[in-house]
Amino acid sequence: MLVLAACGRGAVPSAAPPGQGAGSVIRVEGERLVAPDGSPLVLRGVAFGNRVWAGDRIPRRHHDQRDFARVAELGMNAVRFYMNYHTFESDAAPGQWLSDGWQWIDDNIAWAKRHRIYLVLNMHVPPGGFQSNGEGTALWNDPKTQDRLVALWRAIAERYAREPIVAGYDLVNEPVVVKNIGEWKALAERIIAAIREVDPAHAIFVERVNAIAGDWKENSDRNFFRVRDPNVVYEFHFYKPFHFTHQNASWAEFAAEKARYPDEKVAEVEWFHLTYKTGTVESPKLPAGDSDWKYYQGQTFEVTDPSLAVGRPSLLATRVGAGRVSFDDVVLERVDATGKTVETLWHMNLDTLRGFYFWKQRGDGTAAFVTEGHGDASALSVTGTIAEAHLGADFLRFRPSVGSTYRLSGWMRGERIPEHAVCQLRLDFSSSTVPVHARDRAFLEQELDAYVSWGRRERVPLFLGEFGAIKYAFEDDRGGLRWVNDMLDLLLERQLSFTYHDYHEESMGIFIGDKSLPDPNHANQPLIDLFRQKLALSPADASVDAR
Repeated sequence: MLVLAACGRGAVPSAAPPGQGAGSVIRVEGERLVAPDGSPLVLRGVAFGNRVWAGDRIPRRHHDQRDFARVAELGMNAVRFYMNYHTFESDAAPGQWLSDGWQWIDDNIAWAKRHRIYLVLNMHVPPGGFQSNGEGTALWNDPKTQDRLVALWRAIAERYAREPIVAGYDLVNEPVVVKNIGEWKALAERIIAAIREVDPAHAIFVERVNAIAGDWKENSDRNFFRVRDPNVVYEFHFYKPFHFTHQNASWAEFAAEKARYPDEKVAEVEWFHLTYKTGTVESPKLPAGDSDWKYYQGQTFEVTDPSLAVGRPSLLATRVGAGRVSFDDVVLERVDATGKTVETLWHMNLDTLRGFYFWKQRGDGTAAFVTEGHGDASALSVTGTIAEAHLGADFLRFRPSVGSTYRLSGWMRGERIPEHAVCQLRLDFSSSTVPVHARDRAFLEQELDAYVSWGRRERVPLFLGEFGAIKYAFEDDRGGLRWVNDMLDLLLERQLSFTYHDYHEESMGIFIGDKSLPDPNHANQPLIDLFRQKLALSPADASVDAR
């Protein structure tokens, strides 16, 4: 590993001589981006994930020059280029810049220039660790870690200050702060100030806060905030509905196992818009002690209140203590006045915890998949709760109709259930502060415009840095292509800059797999064809075929 001996903090290796147009770069003018020649610019591109989650310092297995040609062939003009701080420095010698890291960025800049692809340099893994899953808390708790990030961005900006193919600097990917949004605002202002010492011209991309200490709700500004610098693009990511885009994702157990788009039966609305109103609290409860599997027919509920916008199942397991309650074969029905089934909305054999969340009023208790079910070797169970607790499933939410009557029933089994426990199958109904849609384009449009409207109100440009769907969404006609089609239509209508996640990755890549360079024989060809069509590039216009 080569280390530049003269390159500590404040000393940056010089880049190759800048190309034609140096000193003229993409910038913000009002609510839009403009190209170096002053013309309006909309970035339409894809993310180069660069195996940042695998920890590769120099991810040469991810892509090479040919892939910039393929990006151009898709009708795209931009790559959001993921970076890991380890590419530039080691934890053992912070600030001692590694020459092979700079060479890797230089190589990509040369390739991007050759194919006229702008690069958004994104610090996907900053010092302190990957933010998206809430694991990088050192960035917020350790001032020295923040200093490292500030110094690294200053070095990057100093090296590429006069590079026109760099669209801008994306400071931190999906920040998850530990106290409040102000933590990220303060650090972002520090980084921007350091960048401006060496680069007064390039646009800077500042992302909204993803979450605060594990709380993923969004405020009235959708967790955006303004910084003082006027040459800033404000960024958000969009993976809604999550149960569809992340179905069966190994890193997101909360996501459902299988989901479809569109799906008229599912009620789609963000949870922080909902307020619980009422439920079938009189549904039968599991008796104390031990009991074998038994079918419990739930209390019927007639919807008369038009404010009840969402219904959802709750598998209640309150104050179970050392006992255990198991659930299986749950069914939601619409019934008539006599209780006769009119329609079965869904019937779930509970053979996985995927898609379920375990809510606990207090921090005790465990939800688990068990192999002793009703009639088979699968069920869900809860034990150890000392207060109210339940298993819920947002992917099973529905939109109740005024005048209709609903019933949630299913099988339960008890072991050592205390007298004071409450174990039952309950239907919960909530009101919503926004319209509730099916899983369809109307939901996508409503959620997308919640972000877009903030940008319009503040009169600043927005950038959708990530949107995409996992490979399973494209299988068995589940609707992955329909979802991307609807998203592209909405983005193009709004002239919103975007990059699709991801170009080359095992789970969400246009090219599947990540252990070797992209293989056209393992590509999502229908998705490639859709991008060509939507971005108005016919095969005759392409100099290099994806194959």
